[in-house]
Amino acid sequence: MTTFSVELENSFRNKDSSKDELSPPSGLCFTSTGNLLLADDFNHRIQIYDSEFNLLNSFGSKGKEPGQFQYPKGIAVDSGGNIYVADSWNHRIQKFNSEGIHLLSFGHCGEGKGELNEPYDIHIEPSGNLIVVERYNHRIQFFDPQGVSLGWLGDRGTVLEEVLADIQGTPADLLAPPLFELPTSIAQDSQGNYFITDSGNHRIRKFNSRWQEVLSFGDNGSEPGQFQYPLCVSIASNDLLYVADLNNERVQVFSPFGQFLFVIDGTVSGQFFEAPCLTAIDLQGCLYIGFTFNTTLFKYQIPVVSQKVLTENLSILPNPDPAHIFYQALCLEQENDNAKALTVLEKLLPLLRDDTLGKTSPDLKINILLQFSRLSVNEAHDNSLALACKEAEALLIGVRNETLKHFLYWQDSALKFTELSLDEQSKIVKNPSEVRDFNRELHIAEQEDKKVLRQTQKQFYCYQKFVQKFSQFICNLIESNLPEAQLKFANDVLLRQTRETLNIMKDYFEQKEKNEESMVRILGESQGEKGRLSAFLSQFHPNGRIIDIEQQLQFELRCHWHTLRTIAHQAPDAVSLENLGGKIKGEPSAFEDVMKVLIGFHEDWVGHPQMEQQLLHTLDTLTRVPSIKESIQKKNLTLADLAPIPYDSEKLDFLEIFTVLKAEALPLSKDKDGLKWGQDAFQFPDLSQHEKELALCANKLMETHITYQEKFRELTQQLEELSQNRKELDTQLKQTHIEDKVSPITINDNIVILQFQINLIRRMILSLEINQSLNLHRLVLAGAFLSLTNNDPTEAHRFFESFDDCHSSLDRQIHEISKSRKENSFKVSELTSQASKLKSEYKITDISDSIKIEEESDRVKSILGQLGFELNIYSRIKNILDKLFEFRNHLSTSDESLKSNFHETRILGKGGAEIGKTLSPYGIHYNQDGDLLIADYENHRVYSYSPQGHYQFHFGGWGNAPTCLQHPVNLACDSENAIYVIDEMNREIKKFDRQGNFLLQFGRGDFGPIFSLSIDSQNHIWVAEPEHNRIRIFDNQGKPLRTLQNENLKNPVSVCCLPNGEYLAGDRSESLLKYFDAQDNLIHETGKTDSAPDEIYFLAWHREHGIFGSDFWNSQIIHLNKELEIQNIYHKPGKRTGQLSKVGGLSTFNDQLAVANVDGGKMQIFDLSSLH
Repeated sequence: MTTFSVELENSFRNKDSSKDELSPPSGLCFTSTGNLLLADDFNHRIQIYDSEFNLLNSFGSKGKEPGQFQYPKGIAVDSGGNIYVADSWNHRIQKFNSEGIHLLSFGHCGEGKGELNEPYDIHIEPSGNLIVVERYNHRIQFFDPQGVSLGWLGDRGTVLEEVLADIQGTPADLLAPPLFELPTSIAQDSQGNYFITDSGNHRIRKFNSRWQEVLSFGDNGSEPGQFQYPLCVSIASNDLLYVADLNNERVQVFSPFGQFLFVIDGTVSGQFFEAPCLTAIDLQGCLYIGFTFNTTLFKYQIPVVSQKVLTENLSILPNPDPAHIFYQALCLEQENDNAKALTVLEKLLPLLRDDTLGKTSPDLKINILLQFSRLSVNEAHDNSLALACKEAEALLIGVRNETLKHFLYWQDSALKFTELSLDEQSKIVKNPSEVRDFNRELHIAEQEDKKVLRQTQKQFYCYQKFVQKFSQFICNLIESNLPEAQLKFANDVLLRQTRETLNIMKDYFEQKEKNEESMVRILGESQGEKGRLSAFLSQFHPNGRIIDIEQQLQFELRCHWHTLRTIAHQAPDAVSLENLGGKIKGEPSAFEDVMKVLIGFHEDWVGHPQMEQQLLHTLDTLTRVPSIKESIQKKNLTLADLAPIPYDSEKLDFLEIFTVLKAEALPLSKDKDGLKWGQDAFQFPDLSQHEKELALCANKLMETHITYQEKFRELTQQLEELSQNRKELDTQLKQTHIEDKVSPITINDNIVILQFQINLIRRMILSLEINQSLNLHRLVLAGAFLSLTNNDPTEAHRFFESFDDCHSSLDRQIHEISKSRKENSFKVSELTSQASKLKSEYKITDISDSIKIEEESDRVKSILGQLGFELNIYSRIKNILDKLFEFRNHLSTSDESLKSNFHETRILGKGGAEIGKTLSPYGIHYNQDGDLLIADYENHRVYSYSPQGHYQFHFGGWGNAPTCLQHPVNLACDSENAIYVIDEMNREIKKFDRQGNFLLQFGRGDFGPIFSLSIDSQNHIWVAEPEHNRIRIFDNQGKPLRTLQNENLKNPVSVCCLPNGEYLAGDRSESLLKYFDAQDNLIHETGKTDSAPDEIYFLAWHREHGIFGSDFWNSQIIHLNKELEIQNIYHKPGKRTGQLSKVGGLSTFNDQLAVANVDGGKMQIFDLSSLH
C-alpha cells in the first residue's frame, strides 16, 4: 500500500518555449474560475493563465506609478474577483479589477502603522480584510478593504532572542512576541488557523483564529522536518501543508499539527529541483511549484484523501511512527471523537514506554501525554493512566538531568575563562604599559564560554516549557475527577518530583554556602591584594551561576506547588501539609527542606519573593482543607517558651519557623483550656501562679520588638548606602577612558566586593525578619494569655499600653507609605510620559534632558522599591499584632458577630500553558454563566476561568493588531457574554465574543485615560472619563448614545450600572461615592474619611450584600449599603489568606466576591454569605 502518492503531471512556462521574455515566478494565486495569476518577478508584471496554461492577460511594467511594479511578490483575489498584489520594492499593496485595471494603492516605505517594508504575501479574509506579510518589517499587518491599517502583529527577533526574552521575563512592550526573522508567506486551513513561514528562523508558525501562537515547528538543518529558509506554505483541501524548503531543494509536506509526512524533490519528478520558492494548490487539488532560478512551473498530483483516511492508513503500517499515531488522535479530537482518540492514545503509550533508544523526542512524548490527560475525562484505564504517569515522570527526570548537565558544563567552561581572565588582568595591573601578544588561549576560552552559555540558556528555556507541560498533564488528570486509585498515580509522581527538586536545590545551596564562608575568610585576609582577590572572584562568579540554576529549579518547584493547590481543591482528602516538601503526613523534615531552600534565595530579591509568594499561596490553600484544619496539636507552654528571641540569634529551628509562618494566616481564639491558634492549641499550666512573670516576659518581648525595628532601620540604611555606592561605581566604570587599562579592572573588583557585601546585608535583613516573626509570635501568645488572667495591673497595663501604641503607630506608618507610593507612582507615570514625548520628537538637543529624566525616573523607582519593601515588612508585623488586637476585642463579643468579615475560600493564579508565570490582575468580571474574566495588565491578556476555578482560555497579547491588547485595565460582559475590554495604552475599548474572538473596537483618539466601564440591562456600555469630566453611554456597536456631564460629577473615575437604570459613580470630589437614579438625579452620596481617603476605581454590586468599592492605593475594600452608608472597611494589607495588596477589580456572582490582588499576583475569592 502506498500511503502518499505524488506524481508529476505537467510543466509549463518553459523559457525556451516562449517568444516572450520570462523570469522566475515570485507569486502564485488561483481565481475562483480556475485561472492562474503569476507574478513575473524581473519583468515587473502580473500574468493571467487559464487552466490549460494559455496566457490570457498581462499587466504592469517597471516603475512607481499606479499600476506599475518593482518586483511584485504575493497575489490574492477577493470574493469580487479583485486582484491584490504585494508590490514589494515599492513597499505598497495595489488593487486591480479582474481585467488588471488599477483601482487602489496603499502603503509606503516605513515601519509605522499603514507603512510597509517589502510586503511579500497577502491573504484575504472572508470579511474582505487583508493580512499582509512584511518581510523586512518582520511582522504581519492587517488592513481593511480600503487599505486602512488595523494594526500589526510581531517584531524582529531570532529564536535565541525569543528564548532569552522568555527566561529573563523581558516585558512584551520591549520585545513583543511573536518574533519573526524575514517572514515570507501565509496560508489558512479549514479550522481557521494561520500558518506563517518564518524563513530566517527556519520554522513554520501556527496561530489560531485569535492570533495566538499554538505551534512552531522546524529548525535549521537538512533532516526531515528541518528547513533552510522555508519561503512558501500552501494548504490543500485536506489541510496538509506544502512548504517550499529553499536551500534544501525540496518541498516538505506536514500535517496541520506539525508532523512531517513526506517530501517532494527531484527524485519524485526526475526533474532538476533547485531552490523551490513557491507553492500553490488549484481548485482540483493539484500542487504547483515554482523555482528561484527557473521560469518553469511544475504541476503535481498530490493526495486528496481526507485526514481521517490518511491517518488510518498510517496507523496500520508496519512499525508505525508514534508521531503519525499522535496525528490520528489529534484529528479525532478535532472531530470531537474524544473517546476514539483516547483509545488510539492508550495503544500508543506502550510504544513510548518501549522506546529505549530515544527515537521519539521528549517534546513529542510530553505532547502525546498532554493530549492523553485532556481526554482522560473519558475514563482512561488504570494501566494506561499508570503508564502515562510513569512515562511523564521519566521524561521530567530526563529533561531536568539534561539541564543540570548543561549547567555543569557551563560552570566548567566559565571557570576556565575566569581563571585565564583573572591571570591576564593581574599582568595588566602589574605592568599596564607592557605590550603583550594576543592571548589566543583566553580568546578561545571566551568564545567557548559564550557558546556554552547560549546552549545552557536554550536548555533552561526547554526545561521551563517542559515543566509547564508536565504540570498541565498532572492538572488535567486531577481536574478530570479521577477516582481515588487513579488520582494516587498522579499524586505520587508529584510528591516524588517535588521532593527530588528540593533535594537538588538544597545540595546546590550547601555548595554555595561553603563558597561564601570561604569568600568571607578570603576577603578578611586579602587587604586588597590582587592575588587573594582573584581567589575571592573565582568563587563569587560560580555562586552567581548557582543562583541561575536555582532559579530554574525554583520554577519547577513553583509549578509543583501550583499542581498541589489544584489537588487540594479537587481532592482535599488526598493532601497534607508535608506535601509542600514532597513528603507524606508525619514527616516533619519536609518543612525544614522548604525553609532551607527559601532562605537560600536571600540575595535574590526577585527569586525570593517569587518563591515565598507561591509557598504562602500553597500553605494557605492547604490550611483551608478541612482534614488539615481540624488536625489540632496540643502544646503546654512555660515561661521559657515565651522568652524573647534575640535579634542576632543564629539558631534556626525550622519546624518552629514553619509553625509561625503557618500561624500568621490563621485565627487566634479562646479555647476552653487556653488558646487556639490555627492548628495549635496552647495551654499554660499553673498560669495563675505566674501572672506577674508572664507580664514581665510580655514587656521584654515588646522591648525586643522595638529593638528589632531599630535594627531593621539600621540595616536598611546600610543597604541603601551600599546600593548607592554600587551605582556610583557603575557610573565610574562607564566614564573610564578607553586607553585606561587598569581602572576598569579595579572598579570591577570593587563592584564585586560591594555586591557581596550587599548580599550579606540582605541575608541579615532576612534573618532579622525570621527572628522577628518568632518573637512576635511569642509576644502575641503572651499577650493573649495575659488577657485571660486577673493579672498584675501595673506590668500588664504597661504592656498593653505599649502594645496599643505600637499597633497605632504601624497603622500610621502603613498609611503614610501607601500615600507616598501613590505620589511616587504618579511621578513615574509623568516622567515616563515626558520621556516618550522626547523620544517621539527625535531632537538631538533633547538627549541631555532625556538622560536627566531617565536618572530621575530610576531614582523614583528606587524609592518605590524601598517603599514596597517597607510596606511588606510593616504589614506583616501589623497582621501578626492584629491577632492579639482582635482577640482582646472579641473576648466579650458574641460568636455570631465574629462571622461578619469576609472569608477567603480560594485563590487563582496562572493556569494552562502559563503555569509558573505571574498573573497581574486588574479589571475582572463574572459573566452570566459564572465564568471569571481577568484582565492581566502587565501580560496584556484576558484570562477566562470556569465557575470551578479551572483555566479555560485566554486571548490578547501585546501588539497593534485588532486581536491584541496593550495594558488591559478593566473589562465587562453583556447579557450575551460578549467581552468589552479597556485598552489603556491605546485609550480604546475592544469587543470580543465569549470565546475571545475580536469583533470591533471604538473610542481611539476620543477617550482620555479611562479605567472603568459598566454595562446596563439594555447592553449599553457606560464609560467614566475623568479627563473629559463625563460619563458616556454607547450601544453595543460602539455608537455614542448620550453623555452625562453635570455639576454632580467631578472627573468621574468609576461607574457601576444598577437595575432600573440607577448607577453609581466614584469621582475626584470630596465624596467617596455617589448614587444616581435613572433620571440622573443625585440621591445619595458619602464623603471621604481618614479611613477611606482615596478615589474608588473599581465597583461591584450585589443584590443582597450591597456595594463594594476598591480603594486601590490603601489596599482595602469599602463595603456600603444601598444608601451609601459604610458598613465595613476591609483593611488587611499583606500577602496571606484574606489579606490584600493594591486592590484592583471586584465582581460578584452568587455569594462570591472576586478580588484582583494586584501586587499579590492572584485572584482572591471571598464568601459573602456570612455578611450581615
